[in-house]
This record gives sequence, structure tokens and C-alpha cells, in this order.
Amino acid sequence: MSDSSFKLPLLAGRKKLPALPGQQKGVQYGVIWDACPIPERGSCYVVRFESSSTVSILAYVDNRGGVFHVDHPITLAPAGEPDLAAVPDSNGHEGTLYVKDAHAALQPHGRYHGAFSGLMREVGDTETWNTRRSLGYRPFMASVYLRLCVIDGASSPRPDLDGAAVDAAPRALGRKVSLFADFSSTPLPDAIDALLYRIAEQRDPSGIELFARRVLSSIDLERLRSIVAKSPVSLVRIDRMDGFYLVFDRGELDADEERFVLAAEAAINRVYRVLAALGFGLAPATSSPSEEACSVLDQHSFREVTGHVEKLLSRAVAPNPWIQPGSLAAKPGGEWDMRTRFASLCESLNLIVRFEYGFQCASASRGFTVEFVEPSSDAMPAEAYDQEMRAWRRLDEEGRSLLADEYACRMSLVAAAAAFASSLMVSSCAVVCRDAVTREPRRAFFFERTSFTADVVPLAERLCDQQLRSGAARRALSQYACKGPVRPVCDEACFVSPRDDGRRLPSGLQRLLLADTASELEVMEAPDDPYMARLHELRERMPQDRDGAVAGFIELVGELEASCAAAELLSDRPMRSEFCESYLGRIVVPLTVDDPETRIHRVPDALFFAQYELGDAYFRAGDLDRALVEARKLLDMAATSMQAHFMMVNVLARMDRFQEVAEVVRHGARVSYDRESLAYLYYRGAFAFWALGERETALALYCLIPHGGHLGELAQAEMQPLMAEMDRTERPGIEEVAAVVRSAGLVMPPDHAVVDQISDAAVLLADNGFFHLANRCVRGMWHIMGHDELGVVSRSLLPEPRF
Repeated sequence: MSDSSFKLPLLAGRKKLPALPGQQKGVQYGVIWDACPIPERGSCYVVRFESSSTVSILAYVDNRGGVFHVDHPITLAPAGEPDLAAVPDSNGHEGTLYVKDAHAALQPHGRYHGAFSGLMREVGDTETWNTRRSLGYRPFMASVYLRLCVIDGASSPRPDLDGAAVDAAPRALGRKVSLFADFSSTPLPDAIDALLYRIAEQRDPSGIELFARRVLSSIDLERLRSIVAKSPVSLVRIDRMDGFYLVFDRGELDADEERFVLAAEAAINRVYRVLAALGFGLAPATSSPSEEACSVLDQHSFREVTGHVEKLLSRAVAPNPWIQPGSLAAKPGGEWDMRTRFASLCESLNLIVRFEYGFQCASASRGFTVEFVEPSSDAMPAEAYDQEMRAWRRLDEEGRSLLADEYACRMSLVAAAAAFASSLMVSSCAVVCRDAVTREPRRAFFFERTSFTADVVPLAERLCDQQLRSGAARRALSQYACKGPVRPVCDEACFVSPRDDGRRLPSGLQRLLLADTASELEVMEAPDDPYMARLHELRERMPQDRDGAVAGFIELVGELEASCAAAELLSDRPMRSEFCESYLGRIVVPLTVDDPETRIHRVPDALFFAQYELGDAYFRAGDLDRALVEARKLLDMAATSMQAHFMMVNVLARMDRFQEVAEVVRHGARVSYDRESLAYLYYRGAFAFWALGERETALALYCLIPHGGHLGELAQAEMQPLMAEMDRTERPGIEEVAAVVRSAGLVMPPDHAVVDQISDAAVLLADNGFFHLANRCVRGMWHIMGHDELGVVSRSLLPEPRF
């Protein structure tokens, strides 16, 4: 199979065409779809069948009447005019066929009847193969293209990009070019340096290599080395965004360094985007047009950003994959639905520059506010091939700043489109653009839904064909510029903490969280609590007067236990006193309660920590029997506290009561929502099961402890002698681990009951306007599930947008 051949997947759509006049004997043409990457407005590829499952790609057919010569699968629509075009009349049921001539100009060839969505037939005074039969859109466009551009026009020269004097014909390289082959395994500065070196040493570098050198050599590698030496910077591939992402710690870089790193990220993505446009992506390139043609494709990638507008709006009525993250479905068009739709849309955008954004919305007011960080001038091209001048043009700082401003304006249209696509009920949207360094607002636009649909969407379409340097978006959006500050769209009451929130919970939340009002969900102690002051005094006293401090802790525990008992006795419904380490701990507490009528009384912080100090004091003194009594009391009052579980495990392990250690680990794993806590429980559980002779379970638990860090190193070290005892040389696979863990009565992380509880609370709290608690739940979901859109949604539930 040659480098230009493509093997069809088993389920690929394919259709072979009947023989055409002049077609070479033994040659079979057809169309394929759902077989390989294709631009967002693509319909199919025209192919020559080399065998029943292998094809050579001849052309790309979009869904708007255009056919373009390509010889590889592509992900971005080709720049310039098509080789063949079917242009409908205003009625949409007939139109004109245009074909490119030898001078790369589209010339009318004939007429056709029919519509893209139905059957089509060529019409005219001269009878042709296509006047004698009606065909669907794909076979019609393919057969006309094959007749006019392949069979009859096989010797015609390939047109230039955009009809300009650019050498756009891809040339076979005779070798495979893998620009990013070692970027994932080599420090970023070294990877870029090595790439530039390999290109410089190449006797006859290809156009894509020359373009990559021009773009990446603008990165100051010495500065990048100094930044990476100070704080790690790693390159990761984000398949969903079809691009690269640099991971770094913002807290360790200043604003200028962060701007520099993001500019380097944009440069890498520019090169990748051209590779994708050529049909290679991460695969080795086997052909390439000229460097100038690569620059034209690069410029096209920048200006086509507004092509996302129509695509986003088309998804406004698509099913929301986040409508039911747990066991309860969100209200359609409600807060949860809007926010997760918007975040999902934005997280799928594959922009060249990083899209750092925050948002707020309100289903009641039907308003939306999006804020994003504008790209810096450093992220814009420093050089570009000017087709009009037929020369390379170097941009100064002012020129690049103008490009960045224009690109920011176009990004504003994309952000607004995502907002309107989040719900058909959104009636208005404000977009705030913030400075890349200061993060201060630089400009803002306000759109009404009707005018956006009628006027701005067609504008976005037109902008796809206009270079950034035209400034077209900046001029067109001046009429939508906000005259004053953007007003908040959310009611401030939604962000109130539970302590100050007397609102009654709706029935669904009452049943789920075992509470009647929002204030009952507060877990944080008041900052001026006198009992906490006493606790601190006793802690300070402990090193000098242990016996006096212990007596003081006993007295404090007695007082506060009495207050909890009184609250339970005076309640007119079943009540249980519980300490919760965090809001999520309170959300999960109902999983440990059998009676749905029970209500939770908050155990004061001072009671829990005084009880903890008592148990710890006895444990350190070696009085394990008394330590165990206090540890049991601690766990009884804090069923979801990992501190309580850890103390119980430590005491029991010291007493060699490993069967009971296993039970505590089982209980803790069922209520834990934190990965580090689970890792520690599994680490202690592994040793306990090993001591009990249950080596398979012990090994499975060791395998669940993440690599890295002190705990991961300990687990790896302890696994070796355990595996030696078992005569095993390889770790068990994840399926074997899961089976063993479940057979031991343990849960595989994360436990579905915990995830459902937190997810259901997030949905109901968000939909009912309890954003303070909803934020904590969604952030917990983000840490458990790892989906980036959840991090975005959690930040949207804070009073101020954050990025």
C-alpha cells in the first residue's frame, strides 16, 4: 500500500460509481464518508478504489456545493476557490455549475436541476452522462468532478491557494517528516531546539519544515529554558480540542513569563494546524506544498475562527450530555443545563490561542455574561506571506497588536454564540475582553439574540474570508460596544453562604440532604467561637502540662456532648449529631443514615478536635485501650471524616487488630470523595489484608495507589516482597484488580453512590439558586471525574468570574 493510499475502516460509508465516459479500464471510482477526519462542513471524499477496502483520495466535497482537490484526509476546509462548484439559484432548486480553468478562475460550465438535499441532474442542450440520470448530492458532485476535472481535465494544472501566485501543489517528499515526534518525551526547549537543528541540517527541507522553522525560531529558547528550569512546563495533547496545551504552574510565573509561555503554545499549535490542514496532523508528513502555501493556510486558520459561530448555534437543540450526571436529571433550560452546555461547547473549541474564560448566567433573567482573556500580540504571526505583494512581510509590535485586537473581536463572536447556544431562552449576552497581562477589562460588547441571529451570524460568515489585518470585525462590532460597565446577571442572594441563608430548601433537596433550610447545611465554625478559643489554649498547654490539658479536653468534650444531646432531645423529629470536615462531607452524610426523616445537627468543631486531641494523647502515651475508646467516639460523631477513619486505623493497626482495620477501610472507602484520602486508606488496608493472609486483596489495593509522591513510593516498595511471596512477576491488570477488590467487599474508586450523591446535590442546588454549595459540589465532581467543563462550571458559581 502506497503512502497516499488509505485503508477504510470496517464501518466506513462507501459508494462505488458506475463507469464514466473515458474512464480507464479496470479503474473504479466512488465516494466515502464516516471513514476518516473531515472538516466540519464536509460531506464526503471522492476516491479511486485500489481494492475493496483501500482507496486513494482524489477530492474533498463540502456540503455547500464545493469540490476541492486533496490527496489526504483533512481536518480544515481548504483555502481558496473549489475546483468545481454547484451554486444554487435563489429558489434553491436549480443552479449553475462552475469549473476552474487553466488560469485558476471559476468559469460557468452548465446548469443543473435539483437541490442538495434531494436528487440532482445536469441539464443543457448537450447530452452528458449526468443529464441521463438523477443522483443524490454525493454521487452527483463526485461524478461531475471526475468527468470534468479528472478524466477530461487530468492534465490540467492544480490551482493555487486563493487563486494567488503561491506554489500550493503538494510534492512527494520521499521521506517521512515527523515534526512533533519527540515533543512528548523531551523537555520542551530541547524538543524545539532539536527540531530546528534537524531542519537546518536537511539538504532539501520541505515547505512545512521551512514554515515550522520560521514560526518556532521566533521563540526565545534561552528564556524558555530559564522558565522551565524555574517551574516545569510540559506539553500535552488535547484530543477534544485537536491541539496542544502547555501545562505549568501559574503561581510560579509572573505575568510576562505566562504571556511568553502562551505565545510559545500558540506557535506550536500554528504549525500543527497547518499539518492538519494538509491532512497529516500527528501522522508523518509524506508530501508538502511550499512554505508560502503553508503561511497562507496558517493565515486562513486565524481568520476562520468565526466559522465556529454557526457550528455552535446549530448545537443549541442538541442533547446535553451533562443533563443527568447522577441519578437525577436537571431542569431543561435551567441553571445546570445552561452552564454545562456552555462549558461543553467552549471546551470543544479548537482555537489557535488559548481560550481562558469565565462566565455567569441566570435562567430567570435570561442573561449571560462571558469574560475571556484577549490573546497577546506575541501569539500573533511575526511573519506572513503576503499574496498581494508576493513577498514575506514582517510585522512589528504595532502590527501584531492590531492582529491580536482583531482576533479578540472575532473571539467575542464565538463566545457570544456559545452563550446563545447554551439555551434558546438566553435573550442577551455581554462579552468582556480582558487584557492578557493585567486582566483588566479592555472592551465589552452587548448582543441581543434577535440581532445576533439576523445580523451578527452573517457577519461571522463573511469574516471567514477576510484577513485579520483588514480590521473588519473591529469596525463592525463598534455598534455593539458597551457604553458603561457590564451589569451582573445573577441575584446576589444566590451566592450567600449557608450561615447567612435562611431560605427553605425545596422538597427534593430536603429529601436528598436531610435538611429543611440552607442554614442547616453550614459546616464552618464561626470565627469568634469561644469553645475554639478554649481548644487553642489547651493545645498550647499540652507540651508543659499534659495531665492538665487532658483534663481540660475531657471537660470541654463533656460540655459540648451535653449540648448535642440536648439538641437531639428537643427536636420534634429524629436528629443525629455529625461533624463534617467540609461541605462535601455534609453532602455525603445522608449515605450513612437509614431514616430519611432524620435531620443532622452540626457537631461543633471544638468537640471534634477536643475528642481528637484526647485520642491522640492516649495513643502517643501507648495507652491503646483508652485511645481506641476515644477513636470510636470520634468516628461515631464524624462518619464522613477521613481524620476519624485514619485515627481508628492507626490505633487498630498498632493493636494488630487487622480484621477491624479492614472493616474501617471498607467503611471509609464508601464515603470518601478525595483521591488522597482513598489512597491512604487503601495503603493501610493493603498491609492489613496482607497480615490477614489475603494477599490477592492486598496486591489489588497496592495497585490502586497512584504513582508518585511518598505514598506511591512506599506502595511500590512493599509490593515487591508481596509479589515475591505470590510468585508473581507482573502486576495484575485493572480488570483483575476490580474483581478482587469487589470480592473483598471494597469499592472501586470512585464509588458510584458517592458520585451520584454529590452530582444530584450539584444539579438541585444549582437549579434552585444555592450557588455557594453548588460550587463546592461541582468542584468535587471535577476532582473526582476530571472533566474540564466541570471546573469551568464550578467557577461560574462564584460571585466573580474566574479563569
